[in-house]
Amino acid sequence: MILIDNDAWDKECLILYRIRKHRQNGIKVDPITLPKIFLLAAHPSTNEHDELKSVGIIDDILMKPLCLSSLVHSYRESVGTENKQVNRKKVSKLGSLLMHKQILVVDDNAVNRRVAKGFLQKYGAKVTSVESGMAALKMLKLPHNFDACFMDLQMPEMDGFEATRKIRRLEREVNEKIACGQASADMFGNICYWHIPILAMTADATQSSDEECRNCGMDDFVTKPFEEEQLYTAMARFF
Repeated sequence: MILIDNDAWDKECLILYRIRKHRQNGIKVDPITLPKIFLLAAHPSTNEHDELKSVGIIDDILMKPLCLSSLVHSYRESVGTENKQVNRKKVSKLGSLLMHKQILVVDDNAVNRRVAKGFLQKYGAKVTSVESGMAALKMLKLPHNFDACFMDLQMPEMDGFEATRKIRRLEREVNEKIACGQASADMFGNICYWHIPILAMTADATQSSDEECRNCGMDDFVTKPFEEEQLYTAMARFF
């Protein structure tokens, strides 16, 4: 694996490196044995990403600061092992669970948002992504049409824990008003009890993080990058 910072990157040298080291003399080399080359950029553009990948110069562009989960996902994807160990029965059921579901993804890392969105859309979900806890609060103002929310934990301004506590407070206030007759369910989408499933997205799958997630009102957590079986187990409780 080779990680190259965008500021120190010379496209011509990189092309020559690949040509000379792995394609010289017409020798065919198994792609898996080639070093995987990742470009690190603070603000990668979609056009640059697609162009460089299409001509085989790099395997992927990763956003700085580098996130371990993004690196692991991109590496697995580049060597074709990302989805080999999958229970196909659960994968098909996952498609049934997520088909046409409105999902909100909250993460301040653009690469993480892109990966999560692509993964969920693969199973038929309709995904909206935002970059902050503040933006999530605006999207989840009652009434809303979302069926579930995937929330990153560490974000600037408002982290996932605080955002979840505020979302639960809003839901609790509306639920109490409906229950005591101060508000009508008609005002809130004909839903008498609001509780959107919120699942933390974390690379720190420890008991302490699990307890902290549940204490702030989250329903469960999934590790980044997503894995089909774990996601099915988490989502099957709600759909």
